[in-house]
Amino acid sequence: MNSFIYHDPIITRSLRKSRVRIQILSHLSKIYPKMSYPNEIARSAGVAPSNILGGLRGMGNRYNGNSSLVEMGLVEVIETNGDAFYKLTELGKEICEYMNTEKCYDGR
Repeated sequence: MNSFIYHDPIITRSLRKSRVRIQILSHLSKIYPKMSYPNEIARSAGVAPSNILGGLRGMGNRYNGNSSLVEMGLVEVIETNGDAFYKLTELGKEICEYMNTEKCYDGR
């Protein structure tokens, strides 16, 4: 289970560079297996909704789309009646469990 974080430098780098991505994963982990919408995640994390969207999907120069949680396969998008909801994937859940066990992102 733990080897993926060492073998995928994109995931490791993306999470180490972004407190917002860590907060998104933390919120989704707490409510797993339920899904959430960006404003709810923003309120939970105390972060602007635009930054949440950037961490989830990528946005402009600040949040690289290739390093977004959705693109890396850590979070999935579920569209219902034109609204986008986000849910932790199995890989995302494993990473959250690893981060909590190893405290590798302590303080974020």
